[in-house]
Amino acid sequence: MIEFEVIARGLYRPQQFIIEYRPELRMPLTPDIQAWMDEQWTQKLARARQDGTLLFDAPLFRFIEAQAGADDTLHLTLGETSYKQYVTTRMPAFAQGRARQELGNALSVCSVVETSDDYILLDKRQGVDVYVGRYHVIGGFFERERDMAAQPDPFGAMRREIREETGVQAEDISEQYCLGVVYDLATPHAELCFLTRLHISLAEVLKREPEEDEIKQLLSLKVSAESLREFIVSQHGNISATGEPNLLFYGAWKFGEAWYAELLTGLR
Repeated sequence: MIEFEVIARGLYRPQQFIIEYRPELRMPLTPDIQAWMDEQWTQKLARARQDGTLLFDAPLFRFIEAQAGADDTLHLTLGETSYKQYVTTRMPAFAQGRARQELGNALSVCSVVETSDDYILLDKRQGVDVYVGRYHVIGGFFERERDMAAQPDPFGAMRREIREETGVQAEDISEQYCLGVVYDLATPHAELCFLTRLHISLAEVLKREPEEDEIKQLLSLKVSAESLREFIVSQHGNISATGEPNLLFYGAWKFGEAWYAELLTGLR
Protein backbone atom coordinates (compact mmCIF):
# COMPACT_ATOMS: atom_id res chain seq x y z
CA MET A 1 0.00 0.00 0.00
CA ILE A 2 1.23 3.48 -0.89
CA GLU A 3 0.78 5.94 2.00
CA PHE A 4 1.56 9.10 0.06
CA GLU A 5 0.44 11.19 -2.89
CA VAL A 6 2.94 12.99 -5.12
CA ILE A 7 1.83 16.60 -5.57
CA ALA A 8 4.84 17.96 -7.47
CA ARG A 9 8.23 16.61 -8.48
CA GLY A 10 11.30 18.28 -9.99
CA LEU A 11 14.71 19.67 -9.09
CA TYR A 12 14.20 23.06 -7.48
CA ARG A 13 16.77 25.55 -6.18
CA PRO A 14 15.82 28.40 -3.81
CA GLN A 15 15.42 30.90 -6.66
CA GLN A 16 12.88 28.58 -8.30
CA PHE A 17 10.51 28.77 -5.30
CA ILE A 18 7.63 31.24 -5.49
CA ILE A 19 5.98 31.37 -2.07
CA GLU A 20 2.75 33.17 -1.30
CA TYR A 21 2.34 33.45 2.47
CA ARG A 22 -1.19 34.34 3.53
CA PRO A 23 -1.56 34.23 7.33
CA GLU A 24 -5.33 34.57 7.10
CA LEU A 25 -5.52 31.09 5.56
CA ARG A 26 -6.10 29.15 8.76
CA MET A 27 -8.05 26.03 9.61
CA PRO A 28 -11.79 26.74 9.86
CA LEU A 29 -12.80 26.53 13.52
CA THR A 30 -16.08 26.35 15.38
CA PRO A 31 -16.48 26.42 19.16
CA ASP A 32 -17.21 22.67 19.11
CA ILE A 33 -14.09 21.89 17.08
CA GLN A 34 -11.95 24.07 19.35
CA ALA A 35 -13.31 22.34 22.45
CA TRP A 36 -12.66 18.92 20.90
CA MET A 37 -9.08 19.85 20.03
CA ASP A 38 -8.47 21.22 23.53
CA GLU A 39 -9.71 17.97 25.09
CA GLN A 40 -7.62 15.77 22.76
CA TRP A 41 -4.52 17.91 23.29
CA THR A 42 -4.85 17.65 27.06
CA GLN A 43 -5.07 13.87 26.77
CA LYS A 44 -2.06 13.73 24.47
CA LEU A 45 0.01 15.87 26.82
CA ALA A 46 -0.84 13.57 29.71
CA ARG A 47 0.16 10.47 27.70
CA ALA A 48 3.37 12.11 26.54
CA ARG A 49 4.38 12.89 30.13
CA GLN A 50 3.58 9.33 31.13
CA ASP A 51 5.57 7.86 28.22
CA GLY A 52 8.44 10.31 28.51
CA THR A 53 8.00 11.56 24.93
CA LEU A 54 8.46 15.13 23.76
CA LEU A 55 5.25 17.00 22.91
CA PHE A 56 4.79 20.76 22.73
CA ASP A 57 2.83 23.26 20.69
CA ALA A 58 4.56 25.40 18.06
CA PRO A 59 3.45 27.79 15.29
CA LEU A 60 3.76 26.06 11.90
CA PHE A 61 3.18 26.87 8.27
CA ARG A 62 -0.04 25.47 6.86
CA PHE A 63 -0.01 23.83 3.45
CA ILE A 64 -2.61 25.28 1.09
CA GLU A 65 -1.42 24.46 -2.42
CA ALA A 66 1.63 23.54 -4.53
CA GLN A 67 1.89 23.79 -8.29
CA ALA A 68 4.80 23.04 -10.60
CA GLY A 69 5.18 25.87 -13.10
CA ALA A 70 5.95 25.41 -16.79
CA ASP A 71 9.06 27.57 -16.23
CA ASP A 72 10.61 25.03 -13.78
CA THR A 73 9.34 26.90 -10.74
CA LEU A 74 7.45 25.59 -7.72
CA HIS A 75 4.59 27.75 -6.50
CA LEU A 76 3.66 27.30 -2.84
CA THR A 77 0.73 28.88 -1.04
CA LEU A 78 1.07 28.77 2.75
CA GLY A 79 -1.12 29.81 5.66
CA GLU A 80 -0.84 29.40 9.41
CA THR A 81 -1.44 26.47 11.74
CA SER A 82 0.09 24.99 14.89
CA TYR A 83 1.37 21.64 16.04
CA LYS A 84 -1.65 21.34 18.35
CA GLN A 85 -4.02 21.77 15.41
CA TYR A 86 -2.05 19.29 13.32
CA VAL A 87 -1.71 16.58 15.94
CA THR A 88 -5.38 16.63 16.89
CA THR A 89 -6.94 17.00 13.44
CA ARG A 90 -4.82 14.25 11.87
CA MET A 91 -6.59 11.76 14.17
CA PRO A 92 -8.86 9.41 12.17
CA ALA A 93 -11.82 10.32 14.41
CA PHE A 94 -11.52 13.88 13.08
CA ALA A 95 -9.86 13.57 9.68
CA GLN A 96 -12.03 10.84 8.20
CA GLY A 97 -14.60 12.29 5.83
CA ARG A 98 -13.12 15.81 5.92
CA ALA A 99 -11.35 17.59 3.10
CA ARG A 100 -7.66 18.35 3.59
CA GLN A 101 -8.32 22.06 3.86
CA GLU A 102 -10.54 21.40 6.87
CA LEU A 103 -7.53 20.01 8.78
CA GLY A 104 -4.50 21.59 10.44
CA ASN A 105 -2.58 20.50 7.32
CA ALA A 106 0.92 21.37 8.55
CA LEU A 107 3.89 21.53 6.16
CA SER A 108 7.07 19.62 7.03
CA VAL A 109 10.49 19.23 5.43
CA CYS A 110 12.66 16.15 5.04
CA SER A 111 15.86 15.34 3.18
CA VAL A 112 17.97 12.51 1.90
CA VAL A 113 21.46 13.50 3.10
CA GLU A 114 24.20 12.07 0.88
CA THR A 115 27.83 12.02 2.06
CA SER A 116 30.84 12.49 -0.22
CA ASP A 117 31.49 8.71 -0.13
CA ASP A 118 27.94 7.77 -1.25
CA TYR A 119 26.22 6.95 2.02
CA ILE A 120 22.82 8.32 2.94
CA LEU A 121 21.74 9.05 6.51
CA LEU A 122 18.75 7.33 8.09
CA ASP A 123 16.92 7.44 11.39
CA LYS A 124 14.81 4.75 13.01
CA ARG A 125 12.24 6.80 14.84
CA GLN A 126 12.12 6.61 18.62
CA GLY A 127 10.61 8.84 21.31
CA VAL A 128 8.14 10.42 18.88
CA ASP A 129 4.38 10.15 18.48
CA VAL A 130 4.16 9.00 14.84
CA TYR A 131 5.89 6.26 12.85
CA VAL A 132 7.68 4.91 15.91
CA GLY A 133 10.10 2.17 14.87
CA ARG A 134 9.99 3.11 11.19
CA TYR A 135 12.90 4.33 9.11
CA HIS A 136 12.92 7.99 8.18
CA VAL A 137 15.29 10.44 6.55
CA ILE A 138 16.31 13.68 8.31
CA GLY A 139 13.35 16.00 8.80
CA GLY A 140 10.98 18.01 10.91
CA PHE A 141 8.32 20.71 10.84
CA PHE A 142 8.46 24.02 9.00
CA GLU A 143 8.20 26.38 11.97
CA ARG A 144 6.88 29.90 11.49
CA GLU A 145 8.88 31.58 14.26
CA ARG A 146 12.19 29.92 13.39
CA ASP A 147 12.13 29.50 9.61
CA MET A 148 10.95 32.87 8.38
CA ALA A 149 12.95 35.99 7.65
CA ALA A 150 11.61 38.24 4.89
CA GLN A 151 9.53 35.28 3.74
CA PRO A 152 9.18 31.59 4.61
CA ASP A 153 12.52 29.82 4.05
CA PRO A 154 12.10 26.06 3.50
CA PHE A 155 15.76 25.58 2.57
CA GLY A 156 16.80 27.26 5.82
CA ALA A 157 14.33 25.06 7.70
CA MET A 158 15.90 21.97 6.16
CA ARG A 159 19.44 23.07 7.03
CA ARG A 160 18.30 23.76 10.60
CA GLU A 161 16.82 20.28 10.95
CA ILE A 162 20.00 18.69 9.61
CA ARG A 163 22.16 20.74 11.99
CA GLU A 164 19.99 19.97 15.01
CA GLU A 165 19.65 16.25 14.31
CA THR A 166 23.14 15.41 12.98
CA GLY A 167 25.46 18.33 13.80
CA VAL A 168 26.20 18.82 10.10
CA GLN A 169 26.77 22.51 9.44
CA ALA A 170 25.87 24.69 6.46
CA GLU A 171 29.51 24.78 5.38
CA ASP A 172 29.50 20.96 5.14
CA ILE A 173 26.85 21.14 2.40
CA SER A 174 27.91 21.24 -1.24
CA GLU A 175 24.46 21.25 -2.89
CA GLN A 176 20.84 21.30 -1.79
CA TYR A 177 17.72 20.87 -3.92
CA CYS A 178 14.04 20.37 -3.32
CA LEU A 179 12.90 17.25 -5.16
CA GLY A 180 9.16 17.81 -4.76
CA VAL A 181 6.11 17.88 -2.54
CA VAL A 182 4.20 14.88 -1.20
CA TYR A 183 1.10 14.46 0.92
CA ASP A 184 1.10 11.96 3.79
CA LEU A 185 -2.20 10.09 3.54
CA ALA A 186 -1.74 8.23 6.83
CA THR A 187 -1.11 11.24 9.11
CA PRO A 188 -2.52 13.99 6.90
CA HIS A 189 0.01 16.72 6.13
CA ALA A 190 2.25 17.87 3.29
CA GLU A 191 6.02 17.57 3.14
CA LEU A 192 8.77 19.12 1.03
CA CYS A 193 11.32 16.46 0.05
CA PHE A 194 14.95 17.58 -0.35
CA LEU A 195 18.32 16.25 -1.42
CA THR A 196 21.27 17.55 0.59
CA ARG A 197 24.72 16.59 -0.72
CA LEU A 198 27.72 16.94 1.58
CA HIS A 199 31.39 17.38 0.76
CA ILE A 200 32.34 15.43 3.90
CA SER A 201 32.45 11.66 4.39
CA LEU A 202 30.30 9.50 6.63
CA ALA A 203 33.22 9.20 9.05
CA GLU A 204 33.30 13.00 9.35
CA VAL A 205 29.52 13.18 9.81
CA LEU A 206 29.74 10.73 12.71
CA LYS A 207 32.22 13.07 14.44
CA ARG A 208 29.67 15.90 14.45
CA GLU A 209 27.73 16.69 17.63
CA PRO A 210 23.93 16.97 17.18
CA GLU A 211 22.26 19.91 18.89
CA GLU A 212 19.31 17.76 19.94
CA ASP A 213 18.91 14.11 20.93
CA GLU A 214 15.91 13.32 18.73
CA ILE A 215 17.91 10.74 16.73
CA LYS A 216 18.98 8.06 19.17
CA GLN A 217 21.24 6.31 16.64
CA LEU A 218 22.18 7.73 13.26
CA LEU A 219 22.08 4.97 10.64
CA SER A 220 23.46 4.88 7.12
CA LEU A 221 23.15 3.02 3.83
CA LYS A 222 25.86 2.66 1.18
CA VAL A 223 23.99 3.60 -1.97
CA SER A 224 23.87 1.87 -5.32
CA ALA A 225 20.91 1.38 -7.63
CA GLU A 226 20.50 -2.14 -6.27
CA SER A 227 21.06 -1.40 -2.56
CA LEU A 228 18.55 1.46 -2.56
CA ARG A 229 15.99 -0.63 -4.44
CA GLU A 230 16.46 -3.53 -2.04
CA PHE A 231 16.15 -1.28 1.01
CA ILE A 232 12.90 0.32 -0.18
CA VAL A 233 11.34 -2.96 -1.28
CA SER A 234 12.35 -4.95 1.81
CA GLN A 235 11.36 -2.16 4.22
CA HIS A 236 8.18 -1.05 2.44
CA GLY A 237 5.64 -0.46 5.22
CA ASN A 238 8.51 0.09 7.65
CA ILE A 239 9.53 3.48 6.20
CA SER A 240 7.63 6.65 7.07
CA ALA A 241 5.03 7.82 4.56
CA THR A 242 7.18 10.81 3.57
CA GLY A 243 10.60 9.20 3.92
CA GLU A 244 9.72 6.61 1.28
CA PRO A 245 8.90 9.09 -1.52
CA ASN A 246 11.97 11.14 -0.57
CA LEU A 247 14.08 8.02 -1.15
CA LEU A 248 12.25 7.34 -4.42
CA PHE A 249 12.77 10.91 -5.66
CA TYR A 250 16.46 10.64 -4.76
CA GLY A 251 16.72 7.36 -6.66
CA ALA A 252 15.11 8.98 -9.71
CA TRP A 253 17.68 11.78 -9.58
CA LYS A 254 20.63 9.42 -9.09
CA PHE A 255 19.66 6.38 -11.16
CA GLY A 256 17.12 7.67 -13.67
CA GLU A 257 13.41 7.78 -14.38
CA ALA A 258 13.22 4.12 -15.44
CA TRP A 259 14.52 3.08 -12.00
CA TYR A 260 11.88 5.25 -10.33
CA ALA A 261 8.96 4.17 -12.52
CA GLU A 262 9.73 0.46 -12.20
CA LEU A 263 10.08 0.60 -8.44
CA LEU A 264 6.99 2.77 -7.89
CA THR A 265 4.90 0.45 -10.06
CA GLY A 266 6.09 -2.53 -8.04
CA LEU A 267 5.22 -0.86 -4.73
CA ARG A 268 1.73 -0.09 -5.97
